[in-house]
Amino acid sequence: MTVRRPPLRVGGALSSVGLLCLLGVSGCAGFAGATPAPPSTTAPTTTTTARTTTAPAYTLPETCAGLLTVSQVSDALGARLPGTTTYVVGEAEPGIGRTGRVTCGYGVTPATATAGASDPILEVSVFTYTDPGAAAARVEALVAARRAEGEASGAAAVPGADAVLLTGPAETTLVATVDSRTYALTLVPGLLDAPATRTALETLASVAAGTTTSPSAGRPAGTSSSAPTG
Repeated sequence: MTVRRPPLRVGGALSSVGLLCLLGVSGCAGFAGATPAPPSTTAPTTTTTARTTTAPAYTLPETCAGLLTVSQVSDALGARLPGTTTYVVGEAEPGIGRTGRVTCGYGVTPATATAGASDPILEVSVFTYTDPGAAAARVEALVAARRAEGEASGAAAVPGADAVLLTGPAETTLVATVDSRTYALTLVPGLLDAPATRTALETLASVAAGTTTSPSAGRPAGTSSSAPTG
């Protein structure tokens, strides 16, 4: 969260002598019979305003390409993704300070007449919160819950973010927090070995966290769309 600060005043106020002179000519001339004071040679002080800049507010991506492109995912995983990409907008949850969510599924096999759509090979979500404290609290709750289920947790390397890697038998998830937003990337098991999984998730989290996005086009919350990944 960016806190706007008042402009910084640079330079001092007028001296007390100068101020008294402004109050009346007789005050500068002194008493009767006294030697007149020499004219002041002090240059008038100036006041400048220091300009402050604020980073633009983060907006949720309106497409999955605004989060991670298929090419970026394929490059990180070392294989071309099959299927389609799905896009879902979640609702805000004021009770926990969440202001929005977008979830993208990469490598989803579409449903057929006899079978439903597959789970994504990689699922990436970005959550926005009212402030960094709310974001951190949700990550702490997630880590505690996953540990209680028997998953292992450890630090992950994502530049500019606080990141943790959660590893379990069903999936591996990297959670990275940047300011008041959190990224969660989950990869299915068996695609890569453990070291390669960590490397791929750290790489993708770094890219996602540094992505600039355009304002949302107003897609209704809870809706989804899909697009071919080929």
